[in-house]
Amino acid sequence: MVYFNFAEIGECTSYEIEDKLEEEMSTETSRRIFIYDEFQYAATLNSAGEEKDNKSGLKPFWEMLDDGKLHKRTSFYTTFSIYRLVKYMDRINSECPIELKDGVWVNADMCLSNFAPNEIREFSQLFNFNSRKTDVQKKCTVPENDYSYGNVPCTEENDSWSCYETEPTFIKPGFLDRIMDLYDKSNSVVSDKMELRKKICSLSFDELFELVTKLLNTARKGYDLNFSDSIIFVIGNLDEAYTIAFNADPDMSPDQFHKITKNITIVDIKESLQKRFRNEQIARLGNVHLIYPAFSSKSFNEIIKLTLERYREEVLKLTGYNLKFKDSIVRFIYNESVFPTHGTRPIFSSIHEIVKSKLPLIVKEVYDRKLDADTFIFSAKGNKIYVTIQDKDGNKLHTLKYTEKTRVSNLRESSCDSEQSIVALHESGHFAVYAALMHKIPEKLCSKTVASNSGGFLMQDFDDVHKLHSFDMLMNKIKITLAGYCAERMIFGNEYMSVGSSSDLRKATSTASYIVRDYGYYSPIVTTYMMSPDIAEEGHMVKKDKNEIENEAIRSIIDSCIKEVYDILSKPCWRKLLKESAKYLSVNSNMSKKKMQELYDEVSEECKIEKKDSEYYKKKIEEIAI
Repeated sequence: MVYFNFAEIGECTSYEIEDKLEEEMSTETSRRIFIYDEFQYAATLNSAGEEKDNKSGLKPFWEMLDDGKLHKRTSFYTTFSIYRLVKYMDRINSECPIELKDGVWVNADMCLSNFAPNEIREFSQLFNFNSRKTDVQKKCTVPENDYSYGNVPCTEENDSWSCYETEPTFIKPGFLDRIMDLYDKSNSVVSDKMELRKKICSLSFDELFELVTKLLNTARKGYDLNFSDSIIFVIGNLDEAYTIAFNADPDMSPDQFHKITKNITIVDIKESLQKRFRNEQIARLGNVHLIYPAFSSKSFNEIIKLTLERYREEVLKLTGYNLKFKDSIVRFIYNESVFPTHGTRPIFSSIHEIVKSKLPLIVKEVYDRKLDADTFIFSAKGNKIYVTIQDKDGNKLHTLKYTEKTRVSNLRESSCDSEQSIVALHESGHFAVYAALMHKIPEKLCSKTVASNSGGFLMQDFDDVHKLHSFDMLMNKIKITLAGYCAERMIFGNEYMSVGSSSDLRKATSTASYIVRDYGYYSPIVTTYMMSPDIAEEGHMVKKDKNEIENEAIRSIIDSCIKEVYDILSKPCWRKLLKESAKYLSVNSNMSKKKMQELYDEVSEECKIEKKDSEYYKKKIEEIAI
């Protein structure tokens, strides 16, 4: 497996990346697993859809995604070194034919007699021609501590192939190294260095010159690394597809987020990728996508239990003590650590703080009290963590109590004040009208949340929000949105209403504006005017202007919806649900689905609004007269 983190290499040059790839992989085998992690940092387009600068360095990765082949450019230094070899070999040989025997320059004195001392010094950087030196250090013909031009100092401790006990090779070790390395890369092989050296030493000068000339051409053109039979995993966070990722409220339903993200398709992914990459790049990513949904509440609970079980096994192995965890401690960890859009990391840090950090204190207490302890049982109540110490027979020896600093759960605690009562009635209005119109209970209902900018909320079921809307459904959406406002006005009166309905009023009016101005229900013209998406909500407000006919239609929709909401909340059965729900939410920060279902089941069937036939559209098509 070869791992790359694009958060780290995003600004590297293509040469640096190619060298890293070659260094990581060599050419031993092409069958590998490549991990392109944090790939969102490889984006080539900015938020405005314009080409980013300094992204040419990622070209090698896109090449590999294309056909699995990476065209490697040889470094300038290697190319220049081989160029000098070819140039000097040709020059010397043109003055006096070079004779090689087993790789040794046997007529060096004769060949070099035609050159000036400064030229000979230049040649000595590349070629061995003083063959009469015999000890190991002299045979390497490299001055001590001189590492220039790729020379490698040769010592008796160094047993690499460059240190030899025979006559020195015609080409000096550092340059011969480069030749052998490029030979392997150009032929996609990994040779035995000793055998390859022997093969090169057995060549005549003309054969060696031909080989070096070919390698120079290879160095100039580059060579291919073939990984076409490897597999590449491209991993990244695509927030454009996971729009819920921007909601950090822990009170939002993990199950709804799970349901929403389960419906993300490959089309959604490709559309989101278009905001970061060019189409030809997206095509290279292929159609095999593993799309991960957000965790459900069941998944979060299982992860907590699994992590605690692993810790139990670790503690038993290291200390001999057994740990047990009650359901209450699991619930405590869940309430403190689960943020539906933040994954598992908050869970692990919370388990460390709530459970793991207590173990040294518990063990110290056992030793101080000289207890014959065997099992530690963790439980929780309120903001207290209890640890019951038992012996092997299950007898209780001692109980420890720790006050835990709660950072999330305390924010959910009911204040039972006037503000919560107002929110309780407001959200109960939404609940009653939602149940009446949708014939089911909502996903979640809260009168007090962790978020400081939200008093409470009703979360609808995902299917109600994302299915294709008809006029009837859009009208129901407006009624549900206005239900909190109507409930406050009916029960508290105008002078005691809160200002918390302002957002609902904007949303309801905006939906009504779309019905009139965009969806064609009140006019054959689909859109009455153009506007920027950035000001869509503002543009769909009722204003005194030349569009007063459309404005009047919008007012009519709002007025009729408010009247119907009042009619629903005026019926005794729905008024009772409103009252019971508001009373409950006044002293409880949220209502469980079980409690919501109990209140809904108390509404008589006669009182419930007739449900629309789910087969309406199919039947109408069948009834078309021909």
